[in-house]
Amino acid sequence: MLKNKHILIIGARAGGYGEGIARAAVRGGATVFGTTLNPEDPREAEFFRDLGISLVEIPLRYDADKRAAVQERCQEIAQYLKARGVDTLHAVVHAVAGGFPRQPSVMKAVGDILRGKQTFSDMATPVRKNVYYVNAISFQDTIAGLQDVCGDQTQYVALTYRGELPYFISDTKRHLEHIASRLAREGKRTLVVALPEAWTQSSQFFTGIELAIVYNYLQMKGIAGEAPPDMRESFQRMESSLSELAGWSGVLDALSSYLHTEWATIAGSQDSACLWNMVHDLFARMRKDGTFPVLRKAVEIISEFVREGSGVILVREFLAGNKFNAGDVRQVFCHHFVTQREIPCAPPRPPRTAPSVIRRNWVEYDKEEIRQTLKMYGANFLFLDKVIMEAGGFRNGLMGFGKYTVPSPETNLILRDHFVGMPLFGGHLQMEAVAQLGTFMIMKLLKDRRLVPILTGTEFPDLNTMAPPGETLTFVGVMGFTNKRDLWLDAFIENRYARSKGVIRGMVLNERVVRKMTASFAADMAADDETALGGWEK
Repeated sequence: MLKNKHILIIGARAGGYGEGIARAAVRGGATVFGTTLNPEDPREAEFFRDLGISLVEIPLRYDADKRAAVQERCQEIAQYLKARGVDTLHAVVHAVAGGFPRQPSVMKAVGDILRGKQTFSDMATPVRKNVYYVNAISFQDTIAGLQDVCGDQTQYVALTYRGELPYFISDTKRHLEHIASRLAREGKRTLVVALPEAWTQSSQFFTGIELAIVYNYLQMKGIAGEAPPDMRESFQRMESSLSELAGWSGVLDALSSYLHTEWATIAGSQDSACLWNMVHDLFARMRKDGTFPVLRKAVEIISEFVREGSGVILVREFLAGNKFNAGDVRQVFCHHFVTQREIPCAPPRPPRTAPSVIRRNWVEYDKEEIRQTLKMYGANFLFLDKVIMEAGGFRNGLMGFGKYTVPSPETNLILRDHFVGMPLFGGHLQMEAVAQLGTFMIMKLLKDRRLVPILTGTEFPDLNTMAPPGETLTFVGVMGFTNKRDLWLDAFIENRYARSKGVIRGMVLNERVVRKMTASFAADMAADDETALGGWEK
């Protein structure tokens, strides 16, 4: 059905959906090419050889910071295919997912991906950017780069996630669907396909993926019918392997009862923390009674069938059958493995609610204004150069920004004497700078009334970085109040290499109360001194 057709699969990795698609396309008579991150790896070459597909000898790695290079590499792949007799590709299958950096340098927060170019980005920001690129935006860059070997009827197929669990990757796939729809309006024959959950190198990071796979299996088992001829063998192989798995029958009965009562809660909750707690409690019990390894083995067996069956359906219905319109998002359900029902269009995603917009009026204060307001600190102990904060009165969510450039030890006695021979601005001094930001903000709100802010504590559990002279620190704080007395500042400290998040806590007291407190301390200290001297001075 695909004889004399050429198909390029990007992401045909062992144990992934791409592998199942490649196998089905080869069985359908297509000439299949595949890309990899490292074509020189002998294991990759052996994997492609066993699949019966041709390994493209040009490495392709998606990197959000190197989009131009990605398109250039795709253009090289197009010329590579032309040199091997490919005039026009029948289909390009984008089976890539993930984008999570796994290098040790990233995990230790020292990799280049963590370092901003002009302004700092914390670890989550570049990782999120790269995940969005790999899962969604790379689809359009791939299409743009392969145009020399594509035609008006070339199919551009990508995989999406339409499951019921609250995975953040679903947002990246929403963006992918948006990109595919736009490209379809521009004349490209794009198709996005949602496949049932299976265990892959990417999905293994998803909490509760095992339960989703077993739930789909139970749904499939509950449908009366016989698997289509092109999936009958793999279905019987799965059932045979599960029947031979010791302990699976008992685990399936227990999970069937659990999912019957709990799945609605699991699937209906968009709270990842709630999902994690439920899954953690269940898996803890299963590990305790020794049944968790049985579940994991069963998940691998079911996933192998799901990946293979997904490839068969995608090739039969879309690559060969051409049963779609440009821009479609089609959803394959588990019952399609044991029936021959038409693959429907996925329902529209629920609209996103627009976030409420707060109109903020900003006021900027220079070093001199800060010095006059915080004169109690003294010149050498003042760690703010500039403050920008919202105008207005007391309200929760009031924001402020501060900036401080670490001076040289020659110009600041604190640094010169604090760490002898090592003039670094330590974490405790950085916390003091954030506390000064909070103090400045509250004093501007008090407007010289007879009220005094009192610092009661700081919490920055991960603040372990030191800033050298010349480093500019940025402080951001969001203030909250309880009865206009107890207050806190949710804040973070940021430089070029690190961001630390914490909270500053304090109180606002009447000046008269503060004077009474300090007077009481003074009296106690005088009494202690007299007791210690034992009347000797008299």
